[in-house]
Amino acid sequence: MKYIGIKEAAKKWGISDRRVRILCQEGRIEGAIKLEWSWTIPADTPKPTDGRSMRHLKNYDLRLGSIDISRLNELKDKHPVSFGFSRSDAFGQIVKNLICYASSLGDRKLDPRIIATVLSGKVSHSAELSEHLLICNFRSVLISQIRTPDLEWNTKRLLELNRSLLQGVDDEKGGVLREGVVDMPLTEKDMSLSVSLQVETLFNQYEMEWKRLHPVFRSVLLYAGLLRIKPFDAYNEEFAVLVLLSMLLSAGFILPSLEDGDVNEMNAATAVAFRRGYYQDLARIIERKLFESYEVLEGNA
Repeated sequence: MKYIGIKEAAKKWGISDRRVRILCQEGRIEGAIKLEWSWTIPADTPKPTDGRSMRHLKNYDLRLGSIDISRLNELKDKHPVSFGFSRSDAFGQIVKNLICYASSLGDRKLDPRIIATVLSGKVSHSAELSEHLLICNFRSVLISQIRTPDLEWNTKRLLELNRSLLQGVDDEKGGVLREGVVDMPLTEKDMSLSVSLQVETLFNQYEMEWKRLHPVFRSVLLYAGLLRIKPFDAYNEEFAVLVLLSMLLSAGFILPSLEDGDVNEMNAATAVAFRRGYYQDLARIIERKLFESYEVLEGNA
């Protein structure tokens, strides 16, 4: 395969060297590889869609309402998330409940007893190898977010996170966006937009319009967007939950205490968000579940 450099790609696509470099850093140029201080790009890679020219594709008429941001920030500062937290009993219990919740959203609901067994480091003879790996990968990804906070959220990070979740489960499709269009378009124009373009649009909104929003709101919006787009061939529901949790951890918040019994309420709030652009119910559920987690943490202190 032939490769070209930044300058040649910039000339080929009619954009500046600096813009090509930014697109490489954001993971928006397929096949781009960084070699020490420079980037090399496959010569046949098509010009990436520039998010700045996609503003006409905005499809959210957002109504966010309000949550108790000041109280959440106080709790975050009082209970900073550290690597030691990942080894606490509270973390283990919350993660078990979250995996139960995430699997209940998808087509592969896991038995809570299997989840508890696997998280304890034992083998469950009633579970498949893929289920063992999915549970372990889910927890490992969350722990990695504690170790590497404040990373930029973009398409590249999304694909890397999906690849980590599906490592050993489905290595061929992990980190690969599915072909086709979304099943749940918000407008008529969405019906003809590819999944990859919808993901680019989502992150364009995340980087531009949502930049000044509180991290809880930003995580809720990205979570809902991923549930709507379903960017991968499988495990989209579990992955959307993982992204929601990862964003909260990266922002310094504890994990919300979502459980299997919260599925119906969350699904109803998500449906309202899709239908009416009203995200307040969804945000308030996450707010309430964060408060519950902090109560558990303070009770164990």
